[in-house]
Amino acid sequence: MSAVVLADEATRAEILAVEERRQQALLDLDLDTLSDLYDDSLIHTHAPGLTHTKAQLLEHVATRAPYKGATRGELTIRLIGDVAIMTGRLTNRLGSPDGSERTVAGQVIQVLRRCEDGKWRFVSFQMTPDGEHVWKPIAGEAEDLARRTEENQS
Repeated sequence: MSAVVLADEATRAEILAVEERRQQALLDLDLDTLSDLYDDSLIHTHAPGLTHTKAQLLEHVATRAPYKGATRGELTIRLIGDVAIMTGRLTNRLGSPDGSERTVAGQVIQVLRRCEDGKWRFVSFQMTPDGEHVWKPIAGEAEDLARRTEENQS
């Protein structure tokens, strides 16, 4: 069984390049690139809980062109064999049906696998949007919450 390890610098660079390609393809409405980056088994869960398959996500992007920009925070990339789990902050600028723009920020978990052709492809995406915190932060959470508040204000 493979251990869970942090990605080495070379693998980290590969995966970050795939993520940058994904972001640019969303902005450019480049469905061919997105189709290549998404595994056929993709399950993509948007912030409000809407879940898409690969085909549905491509249709969503083509029909609605919702993505206007994205900002990523520090990303942690862990590996289990040929599976990468990337976690970190994401702030999306999105179009709305009325033509206005909105911002959705939260924590994201993305899972990629190294395929038989050697390429990394996304198999899972889950965004949990920022919400109300009803509990006072425990010691281990305070620094993260302070950093997130600072990021949201800049």
